[in-house]
Amino acid sequence: MKWLSRILSKEEEIPSIVAFDEIDAWLELVSKSLFRGMNANADQLYDEIKDTRERLKQNISELQDAESNEEVPDSIAKIGLLSRKKMVKDLYSMTEKIVVPTQTDYKTVLSFRRVTMSNLEFPFGKSERKVYCVRSLFPDEIKEIIADLTRLLKLLDQLIAPVSGKESQIMRLEQVPAIVRDVKERKSGIEEEKENICNQEEERSALEKRIETERERLRMIEEGEEWILFKELDNELSSLGEELNALESSVHRLFSPLNKALNLLKKQDETGRHTLTPDERRAVSSILSSPIRSLEEDINERLLAIKNIIEGDPAILKDRKRDTALKWIDQLLNADLALIKGKRERLQARIAAIKVALSDLPILKDKEGIEQSVVSAKGQLTQLQEGIARSKRHIVSLDEELTEKERLLVEALEEIAGKEIDVAFDL
Repeated sequence: MKWLSRILSKEEEIPSIVAFDEIDAWLELVSKSLFRGMNANADQLYDEIKDTRERLKQNISELQDAESNEEVPDSIAKIGLLSRKKMVKDLYSMTEKIVVPTQTDYKTVLSFRRVTMSNLEFPFGKSERKVYCVRSLFPDEIKEIIADLTRLLKLLDQLIAPVSGKESQIMRLEQVPAIVRDVKERKSGIEEEKENICNQEEERSALEKRIETERERLRMIEEGEEWILFKELDNELSSLGEELNALESSVHRLFSPLNKALNLLKKQDETGRHTLTPDERRAVSSILSSPIRSLEEDINERLLAIKNIIEGDPAILKDRKRDTALKWIDQLLNADLALIKGKRERLQARIAAIKVALSDLPILKDKEGIEQSVVSAKGQLTQLQEGIARSKRHIVSLDEELTEKERLLVEALEEIAGKEIDVAFDL
């Protein structure tokens, strides 16, 4: 504040350079320079306004108690007396609203003048006839009251005489605090976003290190003996599964040529054209529903039971279908179905054993946990990067707004001072 002391010692000359943080002091100095003499003027006029207000109260009281000496028609006298009562009430209310302040700064003076002018709306204008009636009855009292009100209006005009012609500067003075707040808000917003970016970049660095660490753990797992064993067992399991599927598909193909004959037997049994025994019915149903499961039981016995049905009643199947079915049953009986059954059981046993072995290896669960951790970290990293980008865009926007607000501030200060002003925003 050394600059302010030096300026004050030089007849309050308005400085051309001001630090942003000292604008309030600069405005105070400018107000004193622009409205020099207002304090003394206001002090004097305040006293005169008080005196005039008291005189007005006295004259209102005299109007209230006055007796008319004028000879006027009764109708006018009646209206005049009623109107006086209402007028006195309004005038008293008006004088009570004239509260003279103690401060003499330009803001207080302007505010007082504005409010008082609003309150000094003379009530006579509401009804010319009523005013005429009151004036007709009490002309001297009304004359004194009007003189007091006129005096008050003149005093209020004299009160703002020091600021006459400086309306635009006053408007700017009132705008500056809001502009200063806007500048501070933008500066604060920029600093806040910069801090956000710093924090987010620290988090991003930590996440990147975490992802790298987890990837290294994955690499070590995949190069370890336990993972190699796991992959070997897993590949074997996949291969055995394919082999088992192929075997079961071949079994379905072996039995599929019998499907038409078996379906016909089942239909005849259901319609009653040929009744099957329970064992025969189970044999037909078993092979139709799942030849694979039939292998687990005595498949040859069931095939023989079906063969006996077809041979025992030539009417069941037509010759061609009958011959084809019997021929295919013989081929199945001559095929080594027991060998197929044994191979399937061995495949199933090995698959079950490998699954048990794999379940005893925790490495897959460990690897999946690490992979999930990497996926989660990548998701968080993406969010952080998006947040950093948003903050940077916001800083650009705030910086543009800040530049505009600073321009408006300088423009306002220069209009107030009437010369170029250099504002040091970065101090």
